[in-house]
Order: sequence, then structure tokens, then C-alpha cells
Amino acid sequence: MSLTNTRLSDSIANARTVKIQKTNDTFYDFKLYPFGERGTYIAPELINEITDNLAVSIESHFLNYDYIVSPEPGGHTWGMLAAYKLLKPINILRLSTDLYKDIHLEAKRETAYNENRICFDGFQAGDRVLLVDDVISSGATIRSIAVQMEEMGVKLVGVQAIIAKGEHYRKLEEDLHVPVRILSQV
Repeated sequence: MSLTNTRLSDSIANARTVKIQKTNDTFYDFKLYPFGERGTYIAPELINEITDNLAVSIESHFLNYDYIVSPEPGGHTWGMLAAYKLLKPINILRLSTDLYKDIHLEAKRETAYNENRICFDGFQAGDRVLLVDDVISSGATIRSIAVQMEEMGVKLVGVQAIIAKGEHYRKLEEDLHVPVRILSQV
């Protein structure tokens, strides 16, 4: 199966931009991609196209991993769909809440528009994982996850994302020494 990104390209081109206020003086222009963390309605044809293309890309580029890891709020939907399609297990990195107060492995995640903590549970030293996310902007989320995984003895074998904003994903690949693959770049 070859990669076709017709619906994905259309959804990127038609995404609205909103301003998110991070601090009193700091605003961030945020694209509301339907497939992204603040997207809402996603047409079934777009879901199918993205899921199929993630599976094809993963099968083409990543062979030796034990399971998929995907962070909330945006990546976990696509990690779940890719895991289903590929018949692989998934470990979802949940945003920290009081529900996870007994889970002591957390990593701070700070992006251009927000700050939170990600919970790590169910990992074992020696696990080989593939990180699936929706959007790579600065790479801050992936970097914070990679640092925590290294501390836990978990091997990050690569990153698969739907889209990358700019060239930051290339720096991630260089810094983390793993392949970073995307379906589209904006």
C-alpha cells in the first residue's frame, strides 16, 4: 500500500488558527488540526487515511519494537489506532491527575503553549518502544519522554508522527539518535 495524504493535506490546509495565551504576555498561534490534540470532528475517511498511512510507514521503517507508546492529549488516539491496525500493544502516557498520584514516575512537559506532567507506568527496563504522536512542533514533548525513558532503561527505537511543523524533527532525529518519520510537513 502506498501513502496517499489527500485528506490529510486538505485538513492541514483548512485548519483554523487560534491564539492560546500561555502567560499574561505570551500568546501562541495554534493550528486546530482535526487530528490534533484540540481537534474535534474527524471524518471517517480522514481517520482511515491517517491510520492506514501510519501503519504503512511504521511497517516500512520500524521493525524491532515491543510496543507503541503515545502521549495524551493528541498522540494517544493515533497510537491506539496504529497499534490496533498493526496488532501491537500500546502504553498510553497519561497526563498527570490525582488519579495517578500513586504513580511516581512523571516527566515535566513544557511546550510553547502549555505545561503539564506526563505519567509513566507499565514500563520495564529493556523494553524497546516506538513513540507515535500527532504533531511535532518544537519537539519538547518527545524530548521529555525520551529523557524519562532513558532514565528507566527503556529503549526508544524511533518516532512516528502525523505531521511536523518545520524542521525540528530533523534535530530530534540527530539528538536522540533514532529515526523520526512523519506523514506530512508544514
